[in-house]
Amino acid sequence: MTFLHLPALAPANVTARATGLTGPGGTVARRPRLLTLDLMRGYYVGVLAAVHLDYVPSLLGLFDGRGSLLVSEAENFFLISGLLVGMLRRRDLEQHGPMRMARNAWKRAGQLYVLAVTLTLLFTVIGRLAVAHGISNVKDGLDSDSSPLGLVANTLTLRYTYGWADFLTFYVPMFLLAPLMVWLLSRRLAPVVVLLAYAGFLLPSHYDTKFFSPFLQWGVYFFLGTIAGYHWDDLRRLVGRLSPTARRVLSTGLVVATIALYVVGMILLFHPELIVDPATYNHLFQNNRLGLLRPFAAPISFAGTFLLVRRFEEPIARTVGRVLLPFGRSSLYVYVAQSFFVFLIPFVIGPRGFWGNTLFDVSVIAVIYVAVRARFLTFLIPR
Repeated sequence: MTFLHLPALAPANVTARATGLTGPGGTVARRPRLLTLDLMRGYYVGVLAAVHLDYVPSLLGLFDGRGSLLVSEAENFFLISGLLVGMLRRRDLEQHGPMRMARNAWKRAGQLYVLAVTLTLLFTVIGRLAVAHGISNVKDGLDSDSSPLGLVANTLTLRYTYGWADFLTFYVPMFLLAPLMVWLLSRRLAPVVVLLAYAGFLLPSHYDTKFFSPFLQWGVYFFLGTIAGYHWDDLRRLVGRLSPTARRVLSTGLVVATIALYVVGMILLFHPELIVDPATYNHLFQNNRLGLLRPFAAPISFAGTFLLVRRFEEPIARTVGRVLLPFGRSSLYVYVAQSFFVFLIPFVIGPRGFWGNTLFDVSVIAVIYVAVRARFLTFLIPR
């Protein structure tokens, strides 16, 4: 079976703006959209929404591995974000120049900054009130000691973030730096971008980078995606010049490698006794998702998943795609909505065994789906 067929990679549907977190209902069409990316992004954000509740054991928890596999949904979600930014910021640069490119990226950074700060302050107020009323199941990390002015100052400078929407804080510096990375790519300096991204990823493992650590940890995937998005058409042409046999070997190899990463990760998760050298394994693949080889495994997983979803795009879109597509096209809304559910549910009810926890996970997805379709409070989320 050939998974990679270049003509099939030509975008065929209408797209939204280039962020990993798009507004509800999509946006005004500006460039063709790959339906495959919408399906993938909808899956990633849907699973993130469900498993953030972290009630284990559960069916989705087992399937997802709770971030302990060789690659997680979060890495691939950041890769998609960067890929879309690379695509559209290249268009801005070539059609309108560097100032328009920078302005569009920084505008998005500003929108996410305002939303991140607002959510952190709101969740902190809710958390402090909950503690004051004797509720113990409050998310860890609550600043319960700082004065109001100190709390606001730390939040505004991104030194403090709280709740289940912390990815927004990580995205802000990524979008601020995106114009520089795209400019470097336009100067054929992709190796420099790779080195900068990976060097940033290594820093938290060896130095105390304080509040920069999460951005550096996740930024490597965002900027690797930016490289792929900027060179998307170039990659298509490059693969198109390969012989049919070479394309078949490449596509099959990526798919097999993707499946192997998942299967091996699941086996080692449930049978850690098979790991010959746990310290080395942790250093290379785990270490709180700072394993040295994770940034190399994630692009392989992303490429193989893309080819698989692309191959079966039509049946997926007709079935589970009815949920995945609205999620993928409203990923910012889904992400913000899940942050409230996951934050508040522990105040009311705790884990309830395998089937009860599975029901909680599915319920979060179902309620968010209804909210997306009903466009409930969508005016509060920037598009």
